[in-house]
Amino acid sequence: MVEHDLAKVGVAGSSPVSRSNKRKFALPFLMCYTVYIIYSETLDIFYKGQTQDFENRILRHNNGWEKATRHGSPWKLVWSTVKPDRSSAVRLETKLKNLSRERLIDFIRRNM
Repeated sequence: MVEHDLAKVGVAGSSPVSRSNKRKFALPFLMCYTVYIIYSETLDIFYKGQTQDFENRILRHNNGWEKATRHGSPWKLVWSTVKPDRSSAVRLETKLKNLSRERLIDFIRRNM
């Protein structure tokens, strides 16, 4: 047998290279990011954000543990979506943050 044929049968050659068939990957649902819009009736403002741990993040907003949203409790979720990775979540969050209040409200109404 030639050395490159040895890899096919699971035998490593003389070099200390691992031929493991185990693939390292994260499950897709563990890597999802939520982009969300919350609203404070107290301050009459919207907050846009993204996170990998949505339930914990909302808890942090409503318990005053986040500086940006400390004074607006209670915060109510008005819109959210899930993105497969952080870069696409950040891109959407940036687009939402750049909308005027009127356009943001229109976006929320159209996407409920």
